[in-house]
Amino acid sequence: MKTAHHLLKEKFNAAIVAAFPELSADEISAEITQSTQEKFGHYQFNSAMKLAKHLGLPPRQIAEKIVAALSKDDAIEKVDIAGPGFVNITLSSSYLSKSVQHLLTDPHLGIETPADPQRIIIDFSSPNIAKELHVGHLRSTIIGDCLARLFESLGNDVVR
Repeated sequence: MKTAHHLLKEKFNAAIVAAFPELSADEISAEITQSTQEKFGHYQFNSAMKLAKHLGLPPRQIAEKIVAALSKDDAIEKVDIAGPGFVNITLSSSYLSKSVQHLLTDPHLGIETPADPQRIIIDFSSPNIAKELHVGHLRSTIIGDCLARLFESLGNDVVR
């Protein structure tokens, strides 16, 4: 499942293309950030300021065209244009609920497994039983074991 940030970035990139087809692919990059204050919603779209240079239009007018071209679905509850062209985005509670429910039921907690798993070899300490054990042996053993478990959980073949 895509994260909310990834979903919003795709939606706003598509809206920019729909609103301004004259832009080249390297000029189109939706800048989506988390809101710093709760009253502004969950996320903010701030690319209207950057696009103003390329298009020669006021940022607010650019933001209005992008919001008008934005595809409507159940993920976004509210979109507001604030100030000179900042777009505040509030996600719907049903979308948030579905996302959390998906994370709870997914055995990988929403983390995508690699398309082509690799064989990873991890060499970490195995203390010599004939010598005295000290805390330095524990650090590399714990780090190695943690890395091995991480790579295994991602679906890779780990050789310890």
